Formats: sequence, structure tokens, C-alpha cells
Amino acid sequence: MINKKCFGCGILLQSTAPDQPGFLPPGKEGAFFCQRCYRLRHYGRFEAPADDETAIVKAIEGALAKSDLILLVVDVFDPEGSLPLRWTRLLKLPVFMVINKADLLPARTPWVEMPPWFQALWNRRFPGHDLIGMEVLSARGRGPERLAKMEALKQELAGKKVTVLGAANVGKTSLLTALLAAEDKQKAALPTVSRFPGTTQGITTWTLDAYGLTIFDTPGFQPGRRMGDLFSAETASRLLPAKKLQVKLWALPPNGAVLGGGLVGIWNLSPADRTLVFFTGEQVTMHRSRGEKAETLHKEGPDWLRLYTKGERPARFVEEILTVEAGEDLYISGFGWVAVKREAARLRLSVPSGVEVGTRPSLVGRRED
Repeated sequence: MINKKCFGCGILLQSTAPDQPGFLPPGKEGAFFCQRCYRLRHYGRFEAPADDETAIVKAIEGALAKSDLILLVVDVFDPEGSLPLRWTRLLKLPVFMVINKADLLPARTPWVEMPPWFQALWNRRFPGHDLIGMEVLSARGRGPERLAKMEALKQELAGKKVTVLGAANVGKTSLLTALLAAEDKQKAALPTVSRFPGTTQGITTWTLDAYGLTIFDTPGFQPGRRMGDLFSAETASRLLPAKKLQVKLWALPPNGAVLGGGLVGIWNLSPADRTLVFFTGEQVTMHRSRGEKAETLHKEGPDWLRLYTKGERPARFVEEILTVEAGEDLYISGFGWVAVKREAARLRLSVPSGVEVGTRPSLVGRRED
């Protein structure tokens, strides 16, 4: 055992077990990064980490024991997946929420609409816990606005010991990198950032001396009910929008269907056309169809439609019929959402078993009072 941690993922480094996390080849003991982080940073090669939720929770609880505050990072693309109900047991300290990836929102959506919307979601999910504050930002943004956001956040956290908490791939490490980069930290010493879930494996500790701030970056774990949690890391990364949401507006006729990525089928069971707006990642193929052809395509998931590799075809799909009111979304955790406009829509939904779905007030656009 080398007795130091990887700067990239926080795991304890070792040079005896190549198939275990934290491996450094013999003779490389002076390196900053484990072999996995090095390959990810320089070659884009991702090696899936061990999925040990017990160890992850233990690491998070260890960081919480040393902290004054939780900095909770949520993903504007998947609010419900960012706030799994099972996290109630971890909310032992005051919580400050960062709503990340706001750059994904349509250009006409004011960021100031996000805090009240997320506050309402928080109240529904965790009624016994208060938020002490909230900030909307894009950790990967550029320019003076991003610097101003980072400065405001550091001022808010000044003098505290903070645990950064969030589900895998909500952008925790990107946020930490943005905070540290603004402090002129050397790039070589910054944490590893990638589009693959599970990049951070252990606790990394960082200090911003000018603000008297200590930050503990924790591993993110899969909440279990997001679409990406059911698949390999490569497939999960393809579900995520990279730069902007894919937005498609369709007037769907009765019994018309929209199929997404070989994973989701949505049929209009209303007696007339319904205007629906679909929000997904850019790599998800969205296709309109109807009748028996739609049923066959959804059942078979042909190569041109499916997002996942052929061997990852879900074993079981479940169906639900929902009435979604005008000004509401039908959300599919980790996949995206469908906004219903003008009139209520009766929809038939088919998704892989285990994925969280539901209705909510529209995240963007017109809302009904």
C-alpha cells in the first residue's frame, strides 16, 4: 500500500492488485493518479469501478462527520433522479443546493425560474428537511458569469467544512474543478471529470485557504431508479445530454406513438390530437409511428433505434396509463420528460421495469395555475 490517495478519484493508491481500484504500476509510486484515472484523462478509456454501495455510504458518512454543511448537487436534466428518497438518512446537516447543468435549458428559459420549482420538489420529497440556500449554475460554463457564480458560491460557503453530495454524473466533480480552477490550481492536481458515472471512488479533500473553506468530494452512487442505472457506464453516458437538450414538438394523433432509443414508448390514447414536447439527450433517437408498426418497433428495438448494445436489452418492460394535465410533465428518470400543452392528454407509457416515472408541474415553458 502506497498510503496516499489518487488526486482524480480519491481512492487509496496501491501497486499490488491490477484488477482492484487505485492501482499504480510498480515504479510509478510518485504519480498523482491511479492507472484508471490516467487512462480516462489521457485516452478516454473508462474502466467501470466496483459498485459497493455500503462502502460508498460509509465514505459519505465519514465526510459528514467532519462537516458543517452538505453541498447537494442536482442535475437540471433529471431532478427526481438527483433527489432519491432513500437519501433521507444522509441529510444530517444543513443543506445548500446547487442546481447544475443549467446551460442545458432552452435559451428562452430564465434561470430564475429554477429555484422555486426545485424548492417545491424538495418540499414534496423531503418535507422534514429545510434548504438554507440555492444556486443555479453551469459548472462547465465559461466567461465572467461563471466566475461570478463561483465567487458567490465560495462566499456562501466561506469558513465551513463542506461535504459535496450527489448522485453519479450530476456534475459534482465538475463543480469542484470549477471552484479549484478559479483558485489557479494546477491542472495536474485537479479531480478527474468525465461523462461516465462512478468516476469518483473515494473521498478527496480540498482547501480554499483564502475562504477558510474545506471541501470533501464524495463518490456518487446510482440511486437505482434512473434509466442509466440499469445499463453499462457507456450506455448511461449516451443517455445524458452533452450540450443542449434535444427538444421535439409533435402533434400526436390518436393511437400515434413516439419511441425513444428502444427504451421508451409513449402512445396518445386521447380522442384527438395532443401537442406534446419531448426533452431528451442528443444521442437518443426519437421516432414517430403508429398502429402495429409502433408496437413491433418498440418490442424489437432495431439497431437504428436502440441506444444500448444488443446484449443490454431490458428483460422486462412495464406499462402504465396516465392522464397528464396541460402544464404538466410526464418524467422518466434518467431519460427525459414529455411536456403536455393546451389540453390534458391520456397517455400509455412503456419503460423498462424499475425506472421511476411520474407527473409534475412543467419544468420549462407554460405552467397552469
